[in-house]
Parts: sequence; structure tokens; C-alpha cells
Amino acid sequence: MAKKKKAQVAEPTREELSEFAYQPTGAEGFDGEKPFSSQSYKHMKGLLMQRVNPSRYVHSISVAKTARKLARAYGYDGHIARMAGLLHDWDKALLPAQLQQRIADFDLKVSPDVVNGMPWVLHGPTAAAVLRRDFPCFGEEVFQAIERHTVGAPSMAPLDMIVFVADKIEPTHDVAEYKRLYKQIGTMSLEELFYAVLKEGMSYLVRAGKPISYDSVTVWNWYNGAKPQEQ
Repeated sequence: MAKKKKAQVAEPTREELSEFAYQPTGAEGFDGEKPFSSQSYKHMKGLLMQRVNPSRYVHSISVAKTARKLARAYGYDGHIARMAGLLHDWDKALLPAQLQQRIADFDLKVSPDVVNGMPWVLHGPTAAAVLRRDFPCFGEEVFQAIERHTVGAPSMAPLDMIVFVADKIEPTHDVAEYKRLYKQIGTMSLEELFYAVLKEGMSYLVRAGKPISYDSVTVWNWYNGAKPQEQ
């Protein structure tokens, strides 16, 4: 007797995924007293898998692992860094209109030019806002790192830099400079590594002829003024 073929479950469309990710996420089954435990990490992985596409999920897992590696190299808590890395793209599946609505709903201070013209950078601040609402136990340090991972900010905190760097140099990114910088973990200082990643990101935008937000320029100028000048 021929075996019956298993019914294939169709992946949700982008619109369906976005609509699902836009809804509040319940915290049932999550241990808020141990937000950075292995069990909590596993729980959040399960939730993330439902709200982003498969390639984004693979990227997020890789960012989490890279963030933990960076944390261990630079004296930061690896469990906290891993969770922040996992959740950095929590709102990535949202469509531009929903990201813009989140900005309005949470009254986030984002330039109208960015809201209307560069919605692809909004998922950092919106993810921080919605995670703060649904999972407040992760704390402001984590929310700030998630908020800043797209554009950065002057005077980045260690966790901010860890997530920002991990997002770019994680091993699934096929960019020669990022692959080179991944090998420099623990050799360069965290600040030097962050600046090198920031520089490559700005260079890419210029080479590709892509728009650069005013906030990105502000961050770039700040770090060029703050970093030690070459002799």
C-alpha cells in the first residue's frame, strides 16, 4: 500500500506574517524571574520563529551566538547579550505602514523624514517599544541596545555596541570586511571593532547610492570626533 504524502503547510505570506507580528505577544509560559536563563531563551526562540521568515530566524540565531561570543571576549554577561541579539529583529516582519503606526502609537521620537522615507530602520525603535510593553523584565539596557542596532547613537554602551556589531559580522553575512572583522574579536577593542563596522556600513551606503539618515550622519560625525586621531 502506497504511503500517504504528508500535507505541506504553506508558509504565511508577508502580509499574514506582518499582521501576526503586529499583535501583542502574550507572556504565558515565560519565567519573568529568570529572563536570561536557557529556558527563557528557548521560549523566546519559539516565539520569534512564529513572527519572522526562516532566513531572518537563522540570522537572529547567528546574531545571538555572535553577541554571546563578543560578550565573553569583552567582559560582558553572555546570557544578556545572547537574548538581546536574539530579539533585535523582533519587528522585522512588519510592513512599512505598520512600523509607522507603531511609531505613532508609542509616541516614539523619530524624525518624520525617517518615518516616511526610511521605514527600514524603524524596526529597532519599534521592537524596543513593544518588547518593553510585553516583556518588561528584560530591562532598559536590552531595550536600548535593540533600539540602537539599526542606526547607532553617540556614546554607545557596551551592550549597544555588541548587538550593533553582531548584527553585521555574524557568520551568515557574506561580506568580506565583516568576515575579516569577525576574526578580530578579542584582538581589537570593542570600541575599535564597533567603529570599523560603522565605517563599513557607511561606506556601503555611499557605494550603493542609498540614502543616509540625518541620525546616521550625526553618529558618524560623533565617532570621528570622539575616536583617537591617528598620528
